[in-house]
Amino acid sequence: MKIAVIGPGALGSLFAAGINRTADQDLWLLDHDAQRAARLDNKLLLNENGQELVCPVRITADARNIGPVDLVLLCVKSADVADALVRARPLLNVNTLLIPFQNGIRHLDVLHDLPFHVAIGVTAQGATLLSPGHVRHGGSGLTRIGFLEPQSGPTLKRLNNAAHLLNVCGFKTEISPDILSHIWAKLLINVGINALTAILNCPNGDLLKEPARTRMVEAVLEGAAVAKALGIELPTDPVAMTQQVCRDTAANISSMLQDVRRGKTTEIEAINGALAAEARKLNVPVPVNEELIRQIKKLA
Repeated sequence: MKIAVIGPGALGSLFAAGINRTADQDLWLLDHDAQRAARLDNKLLLNENGQELVCPVRITADARNIGPVDLVLLCVKSADVADALVRARPLLNVNTLLIPFQNGIRHLDVLHDLPFHVAIGVTAQGATLLSPGHVRHGGSGLTRIGFLEPQSGPTLKRLNNAAHLLNVCGFKTEISPDILSHIWAKLLINVGINALTAILNCPNGDLLKEPARTRMVEAVLEGAAVAKALGIELPTDPVAMTQQVCRDTAANISSMLQDVRRGKTTEIEAINGALAAEARKLNVPVPVNEELIRQIKKLA
């Protein structure tokens, strides 16, 4: 299988290093920054279980160097999806399966009517980018992939092949027939955790303490009300799941807090902002989320 991972951030680097380390595949990592791609010098550093591994990976900023591929794992931020798809055109044809992995729901708007196959990915893999090309695997979690619309035949086989590959590489993966419910389940976890940790400048576990816990629960419950109004049935209790993630990742620094500390643009519009946009369409009040958005925009 010929594979391209787009985006050398935390998740993209983790996937690229893991696939290249454990599977004999034709793998490339595509960056949008030619200077950074050159500095990475066709290798990634993977910090896992206290060990640091050097993982040779072919890295380029020109998709024409790669050509058409069987599978694309799109690991850029939500706001960058549209531009990444333009740059990735040489990779994509009618036989390509694209699986985007983004926080939030805003990226779903740009994935319609594309001339290749698109599934959606949701992962609980923990990864932190320590420096360009240097990623720490912060913890394993389930990855789900699935189509928003029912598929069959060769298209479904491509999804099965992708799931098999990720499982072989140590990323526990399941195919979900209802991926939208899992997208929203993860959205509500991010709604509860990301902005609040960035505002409070704290690791995830600190949100289990009052008064942060109450505010986190209120934000998640607002999100659950929006999901209900949309007719989306969540697979688990979103408050219980968010609290469990806080326990499981107690020492982790959320991606939004990492962005704030680095002075980078946050994904507040893709997470709480996208939730608030849906809420306005449905006349569902989300005052806690509106306040989180306002506070993050003051920080960023």
